[in-house]
Amino acid sequence: MKDVNYICHLNGVLRKFAEDDNICPAHRSLYLAFFEVWNQNRFPKKLMVNSKQLMKLAKIRSRTTYHKLLQELKMSGYLQYHPSNNPQIGSLIEMFRFDTQPDQKMDNTYPASDQVPVQNMVPFNKHNKKQIINSFKQTSPKNEQVVLEYFKNEKRSMMEAKKFYNFYESIGWKLNGKNPITNWQACAQNWILKADEIKNEQSAKPRSHYRDNLHTTRNKNYGEPL
Repeated sequence: MKDVNYICHLNGVLRKFAEDDNICPAHRSLYLAFFEVWNQNRFPKKLMVNSKQLMKLAKIRSRTTYHKLLQELKMSGYLQYHPSNNPQIGSLIEMFRFDTQPDQKMDNTYPASDQVPVQNMVPFNKHNKKQIINSFKQTSPKNEQVVLEYFKNEKRSMMEAKKFYNFYESIGWKLNGKNPITNWQACAQNWILKADEIKNEQSAKPRSHYRDNLHTTRNKNYGEPL
């Protein structure tokens, strides 16, 4: 997504928050976490996110609370959420823009520093969703070598890069079998985050105190006690 005026966008959405009685500080915190990741990825139309990363940014500890707030932001029309059932693929978020309306007249009864253009919330429906999804342009790496170079720059192994490339190449660079990937680099970052998360979870598991002392190898030293 190009030409996003992030200052006007934030002004618009924060004013909407102030006018929305259903919005609480936790909603604002989670939305700003989404905005931070959206900004870091240069405002793509569709953003792949990692729930643990977002929870950390928003200072949310409960996964139940995270999903509740996310659904409420979706229902209020601030963003669209496409959950993923694949543990290797993050969920997708579509951030609705609040900087696309023309400048509106200011209320002269308030100081200039307090005046923010107010924009009308566009109701979201299935027709709008279809138009948004159809407007996405798929972006995939030109070839495997591009992916290998990217993972090399990220100080990741060539084996991991090949696994990533072969997995998405086999499914046509689509998410959930239908949604085209619009930013493969962001997808690769999510793959890396997920791989590190799985690795950390495995290393955190307590090791058994019981050894299989009867298991032998060719290099077994039979001078050692069982």
